Amino acid sequence: MSEKKKRRKKRPLLTLLIIVAVLVCAGFAMHIDYFDITGVAVIGNKDIPDEEIIRLSEIETGKSVFDVHPLIAQHRIKKNLYVEKVNVDRVLPNRVEIHITERSCTAQFVRGKNYVVTASDGMVIDIADQEQKTTLVEGITVKEAELKKDIKVKEEENFQRTMKFIRFTHRNDLYFKKLVMDDSRMEAYVYDELKCVGKYDDMVDVIKSGTLKNVIYDLYQKGIEKGTVNVYGNDYCSFTK
Repeated sequence: MSEKKKRRKKRPLLTLLIIVAVLVCAGFAMHIDYFDITGVAVIGNKDIPDEEIIRLSEIETGKSVFDVHPLIAQHRIKKNLYVEKVNVDRVLPNRVEIHITERSCTAQFVRGKNYVVTASDGMVIDIADQEQKTTLVEGITVKEAELKKDIKVKEEENFQRTMKFIRFTHRNDLYFKKLVMDDSRMEAYVYDELKCVGKYDDMVDVIKSGTLKNVIYDLYQKGIEKGTVNVYGNDYCSFTK
């Protein structure tokens, strides 16, 4: 066998040995103290505690940042149904950032001793034994509620109007603590003893124009937390103590 042929046979083996050596060195380098995680930042969350997000992610300080698998961590975090979107980023050399988008439009309904929380599309995201920090809806009878499935209610038409109203108020930067809906009128509670009362369409009109928001803000400025804001047609409101 010629020397030229021998050299050709040695080249693949040499290349393989170089690749293995590079991978071993890279693996060793990725696990030196310089890349150990010193902090995990949770960004964008308002209601879900940082600790809950980090716990679900299973990301631990002291471990190599390269041991974090973003897609796996994201999948774990989305077990919390209040999380709508999540993105996990490695920030070299030793930090991890978790960007959270929470479900913003939610409502809760009473069923027995429980509170059924749904997203804006009606999907059940929580069944809790205590009242949650989201709009409580009364006047809707819950027939069935199962996590990750659409809620089943008796008053379907009123339910759809209520959810549409909640989405509308969020878009217009308004939040109501409680809503009571029936066929003829609705009551929207700003506080326990301060409510807005009127027909559905009239309520939508005064919110769209900004009139109701201005009235509520004026009451807030004056420290008034009791009374009734009566909503009429033609974009008109009146307040009674």
